[in-house]
Amino acid sequence: MAAASSIRNTCPMSPIPADNELAHLAARIQVDDVAAFEAVFRAFHAPLCEVVDGYVRSQAVAEDIVQDLFFVIWLKRRTLARVPLRPYLFAAARNQALRHLRHAAVVRRWSFRASRDSAVDSGAAAPMQPDRELEARETASALRAAIDELPPRSRVALVLRTEHAMSYADVAIAMGITIKGVEKLMSIAKTKLRQRLGAHGEAWVERA
Repeated sequence: MAAASSIRNTCPMSPIPADNELAHLAARIQVDDVAAFEAVFRAFHAPLCEVVDGYVRSQAVAEDIVQDLFFVIWLKRRTLARVPLRPYLFAAARNQALRHLRHAAVVRRWSFRASRDSAVDSGAAAPMQPDRELEARETASALRAAIDELPPRSRVALVLRTEHAMSYADVAIAMGITIKGVEKLMSIAKTKLRQRLGAHGEAWVERA
């Protein structure tokens, strides 16, 4: 099966569809619709990698696990329409991550994909002055470093919420916890970012 491997690095990330659209996509995948499979891959690949990375602490390993997961999903596509796709994918990703940890000899080095620079005003039309550009780069670098140093589960919740625009309910499904649990993790993340970044990160934290 080449469907998953052929689109791994060629399809842009897409928003996660609503549940009724996911049910329709699952039904199409069940009858060998590769385009529907690609749509699901585009929507879920990055969020699933974030969840798995929160366990295995290696983006490369996380991508391999998610790639294998989609391969298995394609092989078992005849049964997809029988289960809700969103919780199934996130639960399967968590299970695969835990299975990896049980059999891993060591926990691999953390390799977190740099977070999108939300602190920089991307809407500015005029070229940024050199001193402002340097300050913006330094702020973005400090933000990425601060996010890297968050407790793993708080980091995952924050990235799913801010970078993937997932609701608290969707983050809860992804992480297998309650919405209250997500709120607690987000509160921890915001508190630590404020402590680390001070006034420089306040605007970004308020939007998270």
